[in-house]
Amino acid sequence: MKFLSHLTYALSCKRVAAPVPGEDLTVVSYNIRYFNNNADFGKCHWYARAKYVLRNIETLQPDVLCLQEVHQPQFDYFKKHLVGYDSVIGYRDDSANSEACPIYYSSARFKLLDSGTFWLSDTPDVMSKFEESWHYRICTFARLQDKDGSVFTVYNVHPDYRIEDVRIRQLAVLADRVRKAEENVIVTGDFNAEKGEKCLEPFEELLKDSKDFAGVTFGYTFNGFGVKPGEGIDFIYLPKSATLKETGILKKLYHGVYPSDHYPIFARFTL
Repeated sequence: MKFLSHLTYALSCKRVAAPVPGEDLTVVSYNIRYFNNNADFGKCHWYARAKYVLRNIETLQPDVLCLQEVHQPQFDYFKKHLVGYDSVIGYRDDSANSEACPIYYSSARFKLLDSGTFWLSDTPDVMSKFEESWHYRICTFARLQDKDGSVFTVYNVHPDYRIEDVRIRQLAVLADRVRKAEENVIVTGDFNAEKGEKCLEPFEELLKDSKDFAGVTFGYTFNGFGVKPGEGIDFIYLPKSATLKETGILKKLYHGVYPSDHYPIFARFTL
């Protein structure tokens, strides 16, 4: 079964193109579940899921796509299958199976002005972590200029899941950068925290959860491949001055396959 999935995966010629630039801006945040050869089998393995992740991206048509838990083989897959997107990426450490939070953006619509990755620690400019953190944790950013001349910065983050106090301190590092921003900021990610938790307070103050513009809830965004309790831990935070057109969550199964253990979320808006 794994051999056939791998063969189909390797031979896939599917291409997903960036949308034609328009007035609205669509941002997608999606934890795609890392490439796990040791614990993900059958329908849960990346080889079986990858084409459906692509199908979700095709459905949502993001101008900016923010992914979490991306390993090198997955990044290579998207490089092959996503057309009309450029990307920025930085890995959280120098291990063989390191994770990243890349940002993809429409190359026809945006000019990249600046980008980088920093660590969620007391020394964010060098690879480092809080002592209690199980892994190094990072945030990747891209400063983009739209075709209309407007400029904004997207931050894509994935903090710790184990200890709340660590998560509070990690996200405070990002919040400090958001406070100092002189232009519009968008923050996306798998925050490993649910609405109302203390670590989210700075973003609730400085920005606005996409759901709050519309007065809606998504329910759970972490689905655990259908075998673990769900949690609403994925967010898109927008400038308070944004005009939201639509926000939502794409809950799709394909022939019994969950594309990831998270559902993608999206926001369509103007700045």
